Amino acid sequence: MEHIFNKKNKNRVLKAVNNEMSYQKLTTAELHQFVQHWNYDDGIEPFKWIIKQKYLDKGTALCLYWMLQPDYFCKFKSVEEIKDDLNVETYQLIKEIEQRYTSGFYEEENFAFDPKEEFLDENSNTQCIPAEMLLKSPGTIFERQDIEFAFLRNPNEKELKTVSTKIADAVKIIQISNPDFVYDQTDDAIQAIIESVEYWKGKDLGKIKIKNLSYLWMDCMHKKHNWNWIIWDWETGNNIGVTNSTKELTCLADTIINHTIDGFQQSSIISDLYKDLDGVNNFYDLKKDPYSGIGLLFSTDHLNFRS
Repeated sequence: MEHIFNKKNKNRVLKAVNNEMSYQKLTTAELHQFVQHWNYDDGIEPFKWIIKQKYLDKGTALCLYWMLQPDYFCKFKSVEEIKDDLNVETYQLIKEIEQRYTSGFYEEENFAFDPKEEFLDENSNTQCIPAEMLLKSPGTIFERQDIEFAFLRNPNEKELKTVSTKIADAVKIIQISNPDFVYDQTDDAIQAIIESVEYWKGKDLGKIKIKNLSYLWMDCMHKKHNWNWIIWDWETGNNIGVTNSTKELTCLADTIINHTIDGFQQSSIISDLYKDLDGVNNFYDLKKDPYSGIGLLFSTDHLNFRS
């Protein structure tokens, strides 16, 4: 049977993944998607509770098991070696799932999961894994759903007019402290933005819309690196930004000035990011990646583009 998973279900999973609601409130179908969407770099705390729930589907338990990469531990010769490994907590969770799964603790069999589809090949070391954990679980496949209601699109005429207005306003802001500034060279403009941020730090901004400096920064990206103006469209609104030619990376208007005017980042990052994104098409092209972790550079390769 086809699993019905509507907009409300997707929103609930997204909120749980973003810690905006408790994963303990998710339905069995939502838990199956939660397991597939969780960022495992954020730890395994939710799963210590989840695997103890009798209503957890057998396929979800098996999916989680393989998400935790149990074959990694087959390289160890003894439990003592594993105890010295940094992933010992993950190992303990894996063993608990094994015990519950093979003993019949999980009785629901709605969502099939097949380890061989994603996690196993002829080179896999599975000598430490129970045979039952290598087999496809009963049920029907419930693949990973797109839970983000967002997409990229080109700006419309009105939005492009807004961009032009904000760039002009940014030039005026810079000219308050630097009357001779003329926007004709992108490298000079980047330096002028930095100097303006430093000038306005700690001052009463009054009616100064200091965040409009970000539009000038993005226009420099547009002109220097051929990044295109883009709208990151959400259900509840949209953000203006610039994106590279492959639309895999995006910088948004409400980030770089916000991050520097309040001292969260050194203003030099305005120039650093501008320079480091020269010729970059994806995160792998970066010599270093300090930018996504502080919310300046976003991966958008998973989002649909609608012209």
